[in-house]
Amino acid sequence: MTARRHPKVTLADVAREANVSVSAASKALRHTDRISAQTQRAVAEAARRLGYASPAERASRSAKRKRSGLVGLITSDYNGRFSLPLLTGAETTLGASNHAALLMSSHGQPALERGHIDRLAAYGVDGLIVVGDTTNPRNPLEERTTMGLPVVYTYDPSRDPDDCSIICDNVGAGAQAIEYLLSLGRRYIAIIAGAEDFQAARDRIQGAQRTFVLYDFRPVDVLYDSWSEDWGERAARILTERHPHLDAIYCLSDEIARGAVRGLMAAGRNVPGDVAVIGHDNWYVFSSNTHPTLTTFDNNITLIGKTAAQYLLDAINGNPHHGVFSVECPMIVRESTEAGRRTPLESSGRIYEKRLGA
Repeated sequence: MTARRHPKVTLADVAREANVSVSAASKALRHTDRISAQTQRAVAEAARRLGYASPAERASRSAKRKRSGLVGLITSDYNGRFSLPLLTGAETTLGASNHAALLMSSHGQPALERGHIDRLAAYGVDGLIVVGDTTNPRNPLEERTTMGLPVVYTYDPSRDPDDCSIICDNVGAGAQAIEYLLSLGRRYIAIIAGAEDFQAARDRIQGAQRTFVLYDFRPVDVLYDSWSEDWGERAARILTERHPHLDAIYCLSDEIARGAVRGLMAAGRNVPGDVAVIGHDNWYVFSSNTHPTLTTFDNNITLIGKTAAQYLLDAINGNPHHGVFSVECPMIVRESTEAGRRTPLESSGRIYEKRLGA
C-alpha cells in the first residue's frame, strides 16, 4: 500500500497562519524594512510551526532550528553606566562560545522593550539578557513576548523566582562597609541613603544593620532622601550639627559621598582625619575624580555580564538556572578612609550571604 504523502507547506499557508497577506509574508521572511518587527516575528514563528522553508533554505534545513550564534541584550540604562561594562563581560564569555551580542536600549519603556525583542527574535537570536539599572525587582517578560527564548535578568531581578537573575550583593557590601569602619576604630557611624523605595538602599542598610548588631553597635543616624550630591552635602551638615562626635559616614552612592565630603569640609571637619567616608558604585566621575578620592564598593558589573552570558548559554544548551544569584561587590580603599587607625574587634566573623566570587 502506498504511503500517503503530506501536502507541501507553501508560503500561502504561512501567510494564512500568521494572518497576513502572501506579499507581507514574503517580505517578512526576507526581513524587509517596510514590514514591522512584530509582523516579521509572527511570520517567522508561523513558518517554524508549519515546517516551512524558503527555496534557499530548503536544502539545508533540519528538523531542529539552527542556532544563529546571536544573543540580544535589552537595557533600560540611559547612559551606558551599567550596560557597557556588562556587555564587555558578556562578550568575553560569548566570544569563547562563538556567540555575539546585539545591544538595544528600551529607555525603561515596556512597549519599546517588547518591540526590540520582536525584532531580535525575528532575526533568530538564541536568547536574551535583560539589563536593569535600579536593582528594584521587575516584572518578568510575558510568555507571548519571549515565545520560548531563554532569558537571564541582570542587576534588576525578575519577580518570578523560577527565572534566572544575576544581581550584585548589596547586603554583603553594607555588612563589609560597617565592619571596615569599626575595624578602623570608628564608633559614631551614620548612614546617608538615597530614596527609601530603592531595593539597593534597603539591601545595603540591611547588611549594615547586621554588622552593627553583630558587634553590639548601632548607627547614630540613618537619613533618606535623593541619590544626589546636593543631598549628600545637606545630610553631612545635618549630621555634624546633630552629632558632634560623628567619626564616619557610610554613603549609599558615590554621588552622595562626594557631596558629604564637601559638606563635612564646609563644617570644618577633616576627611578622613575627623570623619571617614565610604561610598558605593566606584563610578570614576565621583570616586576618583575628586579629593580626597573615595573608598567605595564596585558593583562588579563586568562579572555580572560574564555570569549572565554563561548562564544563558547553559539555558540555550538545555540546562537552565533558576533563582537569584549574587555577585560580590569588592571594596576599593582610597583616601577618604585610609588614614584611619585600626582597632581589633572582639569578633572577626563575617555575615555575607552566599554569592558568586570574583
